[in-house]
Amino acid sequence: MVVPDNVVRCVKCSGPIESPGDGPHKCADCGRYIYLRDGLIRPGYHWRIVEGWLTSVETVDIDDE
Repeated sequence: MVVPDNVVRCVKCSGPIESPGDGPHKCADCGRYIYLRDGLIRPGYHWRIVEGWLTSVETVDIDDE
């Protein structure tokens, strides 16, 4: 599998975070589960699951005109 460039990375080993459909998000390299307290959600970004990987995507505000 090809890991997307914007994949969320593990705080322990910098491995890519996978997102199996039936379980919690975990590192593909070391197997560590991720937690909200890890601070991986950056301000102005949100997470999106892409082909089994947890990715970080910039949040864009659409102005109502």
